[in-house]
Amino acid sequence: MLFKVTGRVYEAESGVGISSLVVEAFDKDILKNDKLGQTNTDQDGKSEITYSEANFKSAFEKFEGNPDLYIVVRTPDLSNILYSSEKNLRPDASTNEHFDVAISKATLIAEQQRTAQENKQLLKILIGIAWLDGKLEPGEKEYLSKVATKKRLAEDAEIQSLLSDNKPVQHQQCFEWLQAYLGNNYSPYKFEALNEVLESLVTSDAEIDEREKQILAAFADKNIRQNILQQRLASIFLDPTFLAKVTPSTPDSPQTARKNLKKGFAYARVPQAVLSKLTATQSDPEIKEELAHRFLTLNYAPVRKEITADNLEVIGQLPQQLSGMFLRIGPNPRFSPLGLYHWFDGDGMVHGVHIKNGSASYRNRYVRTEGWKIEEKEGKAIWPGLLNLPRFDEPYGMIMKNVANTALVWHHGRLLALWEGGEPYELSLPDLETVGSYTFKEQLTFPFCAHPKIDAQTGEMMFFGYQPLTKPYVQYGIVSAEGNIVKTMPIDIPSPISMHDFAITENYTIFLDMPLALKPMRVMQGKIPLVFERNKPSRFGIIPRHGGEMRWFSVPSCMVYHVVNAYEEGNEVILVAYRMDWTQLFIPDRENPLDFASTDGLLEKIEPEITKLYRWRFNLSTGQVKEEIIDKEVCEFPRINDNLIGRKMRYVYSGIGAAYMERPLFDGVKKYDLEAETAQSVYFGRGRFGGECVFAPRPDGKTEDDGWVLTYIYDAVAQRSELIVLDAQNITAEPVARVLLPQRVPFGFHCEWVSSEKMANTKR
Repeated sequence: MLFKVTGRVYEAESGVGISSLVVEAFDKDILKNDKLGQTNTDQDGKSEITYSEANFKSAFEKFEGNPDLYIVVRTPDLSNILYSSEKNLRPDASTNEHFDVAISKATLIAEQQRTAQENKQLLKILIGIAWLDGKLEPGEKEYLSKVATKKRLAEDAEIQSLLSDNKPVQHQQCFEWLQAYLGNNYSPYKFEALNEVLESLVTSDAEIDEREKQILAAFADKNIRQNILQQRLASIFLDPTFLAKVTPSTPDSPQTARKNLKKGFAYARVPQAVLSKLTATQSDPEIKEELAHRFLTLNYAPVRKEITADNLEVIGQLPQQLSGMFLRIGPNPRFSPLGLYHWFDGDGMVHGVHIKNGSASYRNRYVRTEGWKIEEKEGKAIWPGLLNLPRFDEPYGMIMKNVANTALVWHHGRLLALWEGGEPYELSLPDLETVGSYTFKEQLTFPFCAHPKIDAQTGEMMFFGYQPLTKPYVQYGIVSAEGNIVKTMPIDIPSPISMHDFAITENYTIFLDMPLALKPMRVMQGKIPLVFERNKPSRFGIIPRHGGEMRWFSVPSCMVYHVVNAYEEGNEVILVAYRMDWTQLFIPDRENPLDFASTDGLLEKIEPEITKLYRWRFNLSTGQVKEEIIDKEVCEFPRINDNLIGRKMRYVYSGIGAAYMERPLFDGVKKYDLEAETAQSVYFGRGRFGGECVFAPRPDGKTEDDGWVLTYIYDAVAQRSELIVLDAQNITAEPVARVLLPQRVPFGFHCEWVSSEKMANTKR
């Protein structure tokens, strides 16, 4: 059955019909009104909307009668409502309904004045968008001048000034114009109006002659003009400065925050009206190929088979007291990735060796996140990785996929797989099956970092979450020894950054405000979205563990991905960590002269990712900071005896960087004795590469280094993987044991050792 709504909108005083207004028809429902249709009034002010039962009667509305009908009349740009009959419903509407709507002349004059003012606002925004790339091309200027003439603004002094080559419009000015247009209480209609009116300005159907085509260049084609507008408008919509103006400042409710964790926290608070305007862009094929070469070949390539193998071959002898499970997590894409693929994007897979009574067994399992299970069912990848725009169309209600691939932590009888963009996933031991997402009894309301810190003496676990687009950019939380989130607080930083690690001492927590920013609007310009802003200083913030005044200490620009540890000495807080001058996360970038350029033509060699061991001393009395280098050799992925996290330690175990390789590889382990100021190194041998190691303490050990160091090795010559066990007190000796593994273990990220004693206390 078809239904029809007709009507006429006219000027009350003269009876003359009003054209080009938007008429919408709705069915008033208890939960959500059904939109029945939309049209525009013709030259006589007439309108007609046809709809069917499918528009108002869903499968869950079996007892729904005919619509409780009302109409809304809006201005052509959708931003203002001129008339609504919502308070005068037509219940159980017939198949033919008619509305006559009279609008006063005063209302129309006011609307014309508002439209004139808004036309100028929108033209200013359009000019600002044209200036976003730092210059106003002749074709852009010519076209904007034509638009100004069409809108009767060509003689406006402000518009003339903005079109001057000598007065470029700054990004901040464009943000302010957008904010002035949208207002503080923005609505989706405001965003719709902004997009539609700007498109109408740029996509005029007027004929363009040959001379104009030469002048306007790319702007001659309507579709190209539309793409240019979309790209430049999106570059504003994804800028944190703009988002800070249009995102609600009030915190989300716990229910909304938890929903956002599932959805994709980085973008979940961005208004949907903004996201709906963003479209995917094509990847640079050369960069895509280079990324795939770096992170999808050799021992970075995924293994798709999940296996279990007992009674593994052991060269040497596994100590009887070494009892527990060595685990490493890393990226292992289940399906061929979409767009640009980075090492950080692959689905999490855990590789574990269970050691007991001198024997060993192996198993590997995917972390079966919600996104992984959906893609497994579909048989293909659905969500792209961090170097691409996410899925703003929200398939299955998710903008981004939680890959749970970065690190592992054992706390309060649970093993959690971590990824800093969302919630943890709980895994069972020793079978490594996925229990499900873990939100601490629904207390978690922001992302959980990859490197929480556990105070072995108090049992507390400190964590943080960063959000790279909307405030608060960083939030801090404390989990009690009993597994409850007992405190959360925002950490005030001036601009969004990517924060990977932090540190604790007995009484303080230390945050790292490094100038590594995620700028997704760069994707719209065909650029890499991660940017290390070398012109900005780096800062360390020290706050009492349970809250208080934050003290910030600035140092020359640098990047710290991983801290070793921190502790207190008198009035000083001391941090030991790996520092680099700058970073690009091994991402090929056309703005970096080392990528896609002949090294013979380089005047200066730029070396990112060169990490060296440093110590910082922060004097809480004087506010002074002292920075000193400990070791000039390239190392990373540091571990200590975890029982000393937050307390002074003597020994550090780090991977030795294979700086001669083009990928992040480690060809040995280095043990530092910070007290004696010495170090010992053990190398794995030709073509043998490892990753992070972990210290497993002897159950009845008496000293800090009484135990073993474990790590996975990949032998590129023999093309096989193994677990090596080193005596931590005699690290340069031959391995205590080598456990040969039944399949290749791809290079991964972080490790964990869970003793049999801990496993016996697993929470169920």
